[in-house]
Amino acid sequence: MLVALPLHDQRFRERKYDQTQLLAGELARATGREAPVGLLNRARETRRQVGLSEAERAQNVAGAFTAAPSVAGREFLLVDDVLTTGATVRAAAAALREAGASRVEVITLARAFSLA
Repeated sequence: MLVALPLHDQRFRERKYDQTQLLAGELARATGREAPVGLLNRARETRRQVGLSEAERAQNVAGAFTAAPSVAGREFLLVDDVLTTGATVRAAAAALREAGASRVEVITLARAFSLA
């Protein structure tokens, strides 16, 4: 089952779309999988990660996600749009695992890194 890395409700209201959920939905259609909304939630608003160090990113998203009890015993492919340090997907995967997911793997559209 696919699960998108969610935006916080406030950011969704500002943008009017969730690019990661759109990606997960298209991937689900292409592969015949499900990509339900609401299994993983961003429980608190986090500041944008741009310009933060790896440690600051990890601290920013620590405890930011919650997962529904219905994830217990299921395997998930966590969909993210851009992976930089991995802090956000690690925090989201931890929430899925804490709720009982048996396996969490990650797929991302792009990998960002600095050449400096």
